[in-house]
Amino acid sequence: MDLIKMLREDHDLSDLLRDVCDVEILPGSETPQDEDGHLTYSISGETFARAGSGSEYILLEDGSIGFWGSEGGCGRIADDLKEFFGFMVNCPYWLDYLDEDEYQDRDGLSEFAKEVFEEHVENAKDIGFDLPEAQQRLAIRLGIERKADVVDILMRFYDRTKRGPRFISTYTEDDGSTHSGTGSLFDR
Repeated sequence: MDLIKMLREDHDLSDLLRDVCDVEILPGSETPQDEDGHLTYSISGETFARAGSGSEYILLEDGSIGFWGSEGGCGRIADDLKEFFGFMVNCPYWLDYLDEDEYQDRDGLSEFAKEVFEEHVENAKDIGFDLPEAQQRLAIRLGIERKADVVDILMRFYDRTKRGPRFISTYTEDDGSTHSGTGSLFDR
């Protein structure tokens, strides 16, 4: 079954995804944010989910997944929906993993990922939420393998952010001048 359709139909599962990963599946696909006609994208697609911040997850025309951040970051994050959900489940609050220096050494990346995840676990405990248990339930319900070491998942994510064609947003000012990103979420 299509994961998006399943999440749209199963509100408990959709709520679990939102609680674990800060990903809210929309009731239907929408046109990506365009900032009142000022914002365009290099690859067309449809928004299927949002983060609590208002950032959007966009199913691009080539089947890959793009991200448009409410703070202006834009880029590809997965090659397909299965990879996207595997990434979200295994690396919840993934924006905290955006330190390009950490991706230069696999052992260092593994340690970095463990530290980031442990911080999320501790923050969740502070509000009475068992993140690892909820993450495991979500993985089982979505049919996704939960990994103890997420280095391979993070390296695939890193590769997706760097491959072409890049998913780039361009903002056009009222005076006609434009501002474009690089299409890599690591380029800040």
